[in-house]
Amino acid sequence: MQLNGLMKVVYQAGEWVIKLVYANVLWLIFTLLGLGIFGVMPATVGLFTLLRQWIMGNETESALQIYWNSFRHEIFKANLFGLLFLVVGYILRIDIIYFKTSSHFLFQALLIVMFCLGVLYFITLLNFFPVYVHFEISFFAYFKYALLIGISQLSSTLMMILGCIVIFCLYWYFSGLIPLLCVSLFSLNLMWFGYRSFKKIEYEQQAMTTRI
Repeated sequence: MQLNGLMKVVYQAGEWVIKLVYANVLWLIFTLLGLGIFGVMPATVGLFTLLRQWIMGNETESALQIYWNSFRHEIFKANLFGLLFLVVGYILRIDIIYFKTSSHFLFQALLIVMFCLGVLYFITLLNFFPVYVHFEISFFAYFKYALLIGISQLSSTLMMILGCIVIFCLYWYFSGLIPLLCVSLFSLNLMWFGYRSFKKIEYEQQAMTTRI
């Protein structure tokens, strides 16, 4: 039966909800498979890999197979990235707390610097997973790409932030959704706007090549 208009939108939305619940269950399973702390990063990489395939319209391979392939290939590198983000975030937090304790001009100037670095850290973190599953580049280039794309495609980054706020409010008022969509919906928000940024950059590069 051919669906049109509102019914088509409702059907597609229902399909996405079911897929996101399934993806969330897979994330929980693979996180536990990695003994929790060692499973969070590779399971999240697997989740973004799966969401990227769905956004691109590639649904021939099973979600479980995509997750498993990503998890076993990325478990060590993903945890290393997670450790780096954790260490840098911790250092920034300690520095900000320390510099806030004094009203001295130098400390206040350093506090502003730390806040600016914190913003750059946050932008990098928002864009890191979409960049990681989309590009094949060197280890430290992932951080550079995530930051540069996050800044150059600022509208998409702002939409990521706005989307996270909306989702958080949704969970606040409908807490029953948390066990079903706690990670997958946030991840879809980031991957959706991240992929939009990548396509926009590709389009701009093609336009420049054509003009040349």
